[in-house]
Amino acid sequence: MESLKRNEKETLTTFQKHRPSEYFSHIGSQDSFLVHHRKVENLSRFGLNLPPEFFKEKKVIDLGAGTGENTISLAKWGASCTLVEMNSEAIERARKVFAEKLELNPLQEPSFVCQSLFEIDLNSLQASFDISHSRGVFTHVADKTGAFKILSDLAKPGGYIIHGDRNTSGGVQEMLQRFAIYSLAKNLPMETFDEKVIYLAEALFEKDIDRSQASVPRTREAIIFDRWVISQQDNPSVRDVLAMMRSNGLQYVSSWPRIDFAGRGESTYTTPINWNNLENGAKTIELMWMLLNHGESENLESFIPQVGADEFFNQTTKVSNRLRNLKSNSNLSGKIISEDFAKWGKLGKVTFESQPNIAQRLKIFAMEVGVFLSSVEQEKPLGEIRKLIDSFEILFQNFLGV
Repeated sequence: MESLKRNEKETLTTFQKHRPSEYFSHIGSQDSFLVHHRKVENLSRFGLNLPPEFFKEKKVIDLGAGTGENTISLAKWGASCTLVEMNSEAIERARKVFAEKLELNPLQEPSFVCQSLFEIDLNSLQASFDISHSRGVFTHVADKTGAFKILSDLAKPGGYIIHGDRNTSGGVQEMLQRFAIYSLAKNLPMETFDEKVIYLAEALFEKDIDRSQASVPRTREAIIFDRWVISQQDNPSVRDVLAMMRSNGLQYVSSWPRIDFAGRGESTYTTPINWNNLENGAKTIELMWMLLNHGESENLESFIPQVGADEFFNQTTKVSNRLRNLKSNSNLSGKIISEDFAKWGKLGKVTFESQPNIAQRLKIFAMEVGVFLSSVEQEKPLGEIRKLIDSFEILFQNFLGV
């Protein structure tokens, strides 16, 4: 408990100097608010699959709400919001944000609570909210497991948890930056640690700060304090978050960026919740977050091979469409289908040369399709065809619609 309080005090001291949650209020223009509001809507609607209509007449609590500049969007969509924030100056800014941006009705009167999330009265608030929300907070909290339990306990049964944080792998480059800044700061003549960090951050990572400002127009000081001055920057992994969800009896619904593995929910009749596959599927995504330097376009490039990709996926479309809406009176040759799949397998070998496991699966699948169609065309005995099917590695061996 002592280390928890010490960490909270250090965090509060840092963010009283520069508040990292000021996304538009420090600019003071309506346009700056509307730009941010659209970003929040894009994240909610297209990223988390929670459209604005979802929040209408919902009771929402936001832990570590800061200046309320994310919460205000939920309120404008019709949510009744309770904001919890230990920084009294941030809470006062949140009051002003709500007063300026929200035309209140009696059912939407917001509540502002200035206290640590660990001081929340769970006896009176447990299971009181439709949505329990916290973004960009737990990375600065010493007891993430305890904080996540509080976040979970505040939601009603059947309610939703919206949790956002940096990611361990995605934070690797930032941690390397911190290592450089902290190592070099020792020999600088400035009097305070803050001055040293600001100087080194601008000297070494000016372009990074520029990019951050282009994305979210916070002040440069707010960015530097949020990333390099702040003491507690413990980014959880996907595995950590999923473990906290499981221990609190939660179900995974969606995420942004996506951690869903390819083929999640293998058919409409399977449960979409597969914890092991979510964890394993996230490994590639986490690696990507560590290495990205060309933004979203590189996400796509990471999954789509560059050698012969167009021809391969065109052939994939061809073989799929060839069999589309097959009817009892369709005049379709097994030989032609086999030739299509044989070509598809050869193209896959070239396209996925650097991913031999995928290339091998394509080869086996194409070969099994050919053998199967050949046995059907030759009208071999059913027992022989059945024996052949039972020998396959992939074809007809599990889910038939992915």
